[in-house]
Amino acid sequence: MTAPAPTVDHGALVLDRLLGQGGQGVVHRVANRRINDADGDGWEVVYKEYDPALLPVLDAGALTAMVGLLGDLSVSEGRWLCEKTAWPAALVRREGHISGFLMRAAPDRFHFDLRSLGDPAATTRRLANLEFLLNGDAYVAGIGLTVSERDRLLLLADLAATLGRLHRIGITVGDLSPKNLLFTTTGRPECFLIDCDAMRLRGASVLPQAETPDWQLPAGEEKATPAGDVHKLALLAIRLFARDQTTTDPTELAAVNAALGDLARAGLDPDPSRRPTPGLWAEHLGVAAVAASSTPAAGPGVVTPPGPGGPGGGPGGPGSTPAGPTAVPTPAPKSPVAAGIGVIALLAAAVMALVFIQSRHDSGSAPDVAVPTATATYGTVPPPAPVSPKPTKSTPVDPPYTAPAPVYTPTPTPTPTTPDMYESAQVGSCFYDNGTSEVAKLSPTACTAGAFKVLRIFNGTTNLDSCKNITDYDESVSSRNHNLVLCLSYLSPGGDAFHSDQGDCVYGPNSTGPWGKTSCQRGAFTVLASYRGTTDYAKCDSWPNYNLSKAFTVPGNSTLDVLLCLSYTYPDAIGYAKTGACLLKSGSETRPVFSNVSSCSAANIVVAGRTSTYNAASFCGQYGWTTYQVPDYPHLDYTVCWRWR
Repeated sequence: MTAPAPTVDHGALVLDRLLGQGGQGVVHRVANRRINDADGDGWEVVYKEYDPALLPVLDAGALTAMVGLLGDLSVSEGRWLCEKTAWPAALVRREGHISGFLMRAAPDRFHFDLRSLGDPAATTRRLANLEFLLNGDAYVAGIGLTVSERDRLLLLADLAATLGRLHRIGITVGDLSPKNLLFTTTGRPECFLIDCDAMRLRGASVLPQAETPDWQLPAGEEKATPAGDVHKLALLAIRLFARDQTTTDPTELAAVNAALGDLARAGLDPDPSRRPTPGLWAEHLGVAAVAASSTPAAGPGVVTPPGPGGPGGGPGGPGSTPAGPTAVPTPAPKSPVAAGIGVIALLAAAVMALVFIQSRHDSGSAPDVAVPTATATYGTVPPPAPVSPKPTKSTPVDPPYTAPAPVYTPTPTPTPTTPDMYESAQVGSCFYDNGTSEVAKLSPTACTAGAFKVLRIFNGTTNLDSCKNITDYDESVSSRNHNLVLCLSYLSPGGDAFHSDQGDCVYGPNSTGPWGKTSCQRGAFTVLASYRGTTDYAKCDSWPNYNLSKAFTVPGNSTLDVLLCLSYTYPDAIGYAKTGACLLKSGSETRPVFSNVSSCSAANIVVAGRTSTYNAASFCGQYGWTTYQVPDYPHLDYTVCWRWR
């Protein structure tokens, strides 16, 4: 059941300065409201009022559902959503009709002091729009931003992880472009998504979907889908490292990390079903960031200001002829936020609505599955003369990325046998389904393994697709007599890993027993791919670093079977290094760390051999060696031999 949407009367608002004005309306600071008082002084509030000309095409129901979503989510999920996005927090009504909504003002960490290129001593406090980073390093440093290669990778990793979680909630961004993203590199690099009323919630949009020029999907493709978001994530990754607003060439990204170049090419595949998931992006970006340079790029000391159209657009953008050297002064003191037009209207950011949902109790999350401690042992050889390797970017030694086959999620078309089942059904109640994949036959039962649990009930419809964006949904059944749809989740005897997605981490015994989700730590398995409706283990063979598969079957309904392709999480890069690979060895002799490097010139060791036998020091002879044991899975043990370069 959807929670009521918080509503405020326009006459109760005291509007302060105008923050922006654009094609959709105006944005004002609100002087007499604060949100989330539970966190101290609360957050400043802004109000977006739609242009009256848009109101006839505005879907008030979709906007109401967006605001009401925060009440449907657990407290922890609602907090996360409002920390990462500019989510609408309250409706505003004027003379009984919706005129706009309230949202939290952008957190201060997503601002910076913009230096004037004409007068470096002059600064203006601005929102840190990701579009600024699609320019040459000299320009970025010249306007007062401090960004390293590692920062760029971690920003993308944070965005990819955010997209994956939004998709699981049922939210797609749609108009994903640097105009709609803020960033910070202070502390942990992260992104903040804005213009959220333009997003799509469970298939519904407040206004017709639009796209930023040069960030469109392929012609004819449906807008605001998870696959569409991945296409634009690939464009952003390519352009962030090319320092370019429009390129689709992943060469610069591939130079940073070959696997990321492969992901970008797959992300631009015209077939949406062949694009990699955000979870796979997040995994590879995190790996690449470990060895990337953390030194801020300053550029050649020549700065050309961007032309009309925003940072990097028009004359003077990337590729333009530099006008001459520009000194980069010490940042000036912060100044007040200046009023703006166009871009500022898009950037007025999010409200967190915990003040409206703080009386709800978080249902909590299941504790991590215990991951057994594995054993690592190291052998040494005397090192050569001291080596001072250059800062490097990492290149995983994985095979080239191969996009997965489309994941099939069935939507059976059952026929209920007992109408009373639907009358008594409530969210949280459980049924056995003794029917087939085509026809349901429900009977009430306790919520035990093998049952189906009701996640959500849609009244006034028999459309089975109503459930498709519900997290952990497996089956939908409808009743024409009662005009409703039940969204059901299978309680697998195999454990909650049954509902894991690509990028999640899981663990379980190498025998019978349940598998559960766990944190992504050493000793866990990362889900490379999750296939529905199959137990064909051959589907896993082409995945990089694949070394285990796990199948879950659903008796009587093979369309719900699940196959997980898994990769074990070793302590460091030597776990998957092949003979002849170049690595960087650091740390102590008793606890060394082996990292990937971009080229052998940046390495100090070479892998001389490896065996799947634990503690096989004699196998390595005169070479240095390191060994690792996985008690539950002996075939994952290794002894790796190495020599100094």
